[in-house]
Amino acid sequence: MTLRVALISGPMYDALYARLNQFTQQSGVAVEIAFAGDHPALNEFLATDAAADCHLISTHTKYAPSQKSLLAPLDGLLTSTELSDFTPALLALSRIDGSLYGLPRNVDVRLLHYRTDLIDRTPATWDELLDIARAINRPPELYGFLFPGMESGLFGTFYELVEMGGAELFPPNLTPQIENEGGRWALQFLRTCYAEGLVSPEIVNWRYDKVHDAFRNGSAGMVGDWPGYYADYCAADSPVRNRFALTLYPTGPAGISRVYGGSHTFALTRRGGDSDDGLALLRFLTAPEQQLLEAQQGSVPVRRSVMQQVQQTATSVEKQRWETLAAAIECVVIPPKFASYPLVEEVLWKTVQAAMTGSLEINDALHRMTVQIAEIVAGDYAG
Repeated sequence: MTLRVALISGPMYDALYARLNQFTQQSGVAVEIAFAGDHPALNEFLATDAAADCHLISTHTKYAPSQKSLLAPLDGLLTSTELSDFTPALLALSRIDGSLYGLPRNVDVRLLHYRTDLIDRTPATWDELLDIARAINRPPELYGFLFPGMESGLFGTFYELVEMGGAELFPPNLTPQIENEGGRWALQFLRTCYAEGLVSPEIVNWRYDKVHDAFRNGSAGMVGDWPGYYADYCAADSPVRNRFALTLYPTGPAGISRVYGGSHTFALTRRGGDSDDGLALLRFLTAPEQQLLEAQQGSVPVRRSVMQQVQQTATSVEKQRWETLAAAIECVVIPPKFASYPLVEEVLWKTVQAAMTGSLEINDALHRMTVQIAEIVAGDYAG
């Protein structure tokens, strides 16, 4: 038998897939990667009929509710003993309407990465971050502060800023409360970065990987970045090796720090749920050995035994990083679970980008987003 899989791809993820050959050697079951790509492309593939031919997929706790009809519930397939090592909060996050539809792969939160050879104090507030970014900015050789300028990366950055500004993008009734000072502050921050050239003018076409590359090659003073990139920054050939440090995001006008997060997961499709081999692959990809491999790349393990192991063997610098990540997880804002959430990201990032570049007035952008979310939630969005 050959198992077909659809996977999220990129520097943070691909090291694990090199072990698929090990699974084949152990089980005698071949694995075919039917699709690999970034999350927008992966989501698009998973919405096609071809996805039903897959046995296992990568997904994310924020996207899985929109894919529920594709997925197999896992509660009857995995024992409580098998699940006991996973962080309970992340298992809860992986549930949809009470049923488990994926196994966590990692914790997905950003930290502020900054150049220690350029910056001698960490910013306590976003205003201080702007001041530091202005002081070190030397475009095009060096930009003060970079973030993704499109798709879910830009949307997530706006989401973080809105919450730190004291506004609410997704209150319990899903009616945005962003047409206020907090919402205006969030968009004005992004516009300031763009208008003052603290970011590359090409940022409107940059996803996560491009931001990571810019910081790694030394052309950014600060970025918000994910744990899975950490090992690449520390590699022997990295220009920023031993020249950067990590800290929590600064606080916003509301006096709080918030980071947009969730959990990447592996899930079985309905076809995979009927396959013992598919279940074996799910167990393999989320086993302690694979969790340890990804932890060595920088990802936050979701098995408590693996987290304990990496903390016991960590250097003082690594221990500080794990402590900072633990503190960031306490500050996380998690998107609500509803089937049309991916459409919210897909639609709103374009409005955020238009406000950032100045082609749409800030108040108009906030009102447009409020209307867009309302229409999407009601199922009335026509594009």
